[in-house]
Amino acid sequence: MSKRISKSQFMMGLQCLKRLWLYNYRKDLIPPVDAAKQKLFDEGHAVDVLSRGYFKDGKLVEFDYRQLPEALKYTARLIADGAKVIYEGAFTATDVLIRCDMLKKNPDGGWDLIEVKSSTSVKEEHLPDAALQRYVLQEAGLKIKKVWLMHLDNTYVKQGPIDPKKIFKRDDITSETAALLPVIKEELERFMATLAADTPEIGIGRRCSNPYECEFRGHCWKGVPEYSIYNIPRLSWEKKNTLKAMGILNFRDVPETFDLNAAQRLYLRVEKTGRPEIDAAALAAFLEGIEYPLYHIDFETLMPGIPLYDGSRPYQQIPFQVSLHVQDRAGAEPRHFEYLGDPGGDPRPGLIEFMAENIGPKGSLLAYNSAFEASRIEEMAGDFPAFETVLSDFIGRMVDLMRPFRQQSYVDPQFHGRCSLKVVLPAMVPAMSYKNLPIANGGDAQLAYSNMVAGKLNPAEAEQTRRDLKIYCGQDTMAMVKILDVLYARAKPRR
Repeated sequence: MSKRISKSQFMMGLQCLKRLWLYNYRKDLIPPVDAAKQKLFDEGHAVDVLSRGYFKDGKLVEFDYRQLPEALKYTARLIADGAKVIYEGAFTATDVLIRCDMLKKNPDGGWDLIEVKSSTSVKEEHLPDAALQRYVLQEAGLKIKKVWLMHLDNTYVKQGPIDPKKIFKRDDITSETAALLPVIKEELERFMATLAADTPEIGIGRRCSNPYECEFRGHCWKGVPEYSIYNIPRLSWEKKNTLKAMGILNFRDVPETFDLNAAQRLYLRVEKTGRPEIDAAALAAFLEGIEYPLYHIDFETLMPGIPLYDGSRPYQQIPFQVSLHVQDRAGAEPRHFEYLGDPGGDPRPGLIEFMAENIGPKGSLLAYNSAFEASRIEEMAGDFPAFETVLSDFIGRMVDLMRPFRQQSYVDPQFHGRCSLKVVLPAMVPAMSYKNLPIANGGDAQLAYSNMVAGKLNPAEAEQTRRDLKIYCGQDTMAMVKILDVLYARAKPRR
């Protein structure tokens, strides 16, 4: 008896045959779904549900993956009864099972297939997904007239209740899916042959995270050292594969004669020697560009696909928290100010007022990867015109603390070619770490605040979450204070 695969398994096979095989025979290797991934699943489901308001009187096939026979029978009954729009219809043909986000019947008896994605554009990987559905539907006897990709419109601005006809865009991908139909059958035959054989011998590569993060990455990468050739910044996969073929996996084992650019060569040299390399003059030049009083600033943001607040767009980064550590002069004891929004409403107005009250008319605003904070301030200036002048002034005063590390003025062996704050801080300030914090990164912070907004926490949990958020965001700006102290200590004054 032949094995039947789903649409998601078909996409796995396109990405990696080993992933498809492991999913069918070694599900025990899949790690538990963490809270961040579950949030993505939930948001995707919310987009699907919202899209069903695009057409009136649609019929939903509610049977889930545990009730596939019932789903197939109910879908067939809806078609026989003349349903005009079907959501989550189930179909099977040529050993493939699919669920279609939307099917819309045309007056001539043909059907439009509408695939819904939570993205804001058509992506390359969406095309074979829709093409497979079209193939199965046609094999099942349906006449497909058009294929559409429905996605969120990132120019939509929420004002009041969300209108599905305004927040979604539809792109016609009929011709693109038609062009892929001839290879669908070939791919299915290849996948079935793979599932009938032993585990495919496929090495790690770009496919492990492109176009999707593979759930078996931990299994396939278990022999890779913690700091390996895969950590070399901007090294092409061709060169990574060459090194692997040479039997080299450790970063420090890369030959000095290997073809690397100047930046990669510096990282390698530091990795081999175990000693930092510091351009003291470049650090001094950077520090001279800082004007006091100095405002160390850091935002935490939400990025909901379906906008939560009037005046916001899909996937717009919404600042809900800001931390400020203020120093009146170099080396001075910092004063701390913080703002955390009320999850019951738009946090931006209060955050803007907090900044306007606590950031004076002079002095630099120091952020780590300041382009992020500058972009958020620029967006708020556009969304809240009454504060445009003061917010625009803040942008002009921003300085990026990441710059000395990105420009390799300070390279430490513990960085291992990276320069994020979470990597730089423990190397330069060993007494500070994020390891034991309940909220230890921006993703955790976003998830925690999202749970507060959604009302998922009881009062005690919400209060503890507020404390944890303040500790985390405050550590980010205190980390900048401490890193800056080290830079001053290592800088060479220019003459």
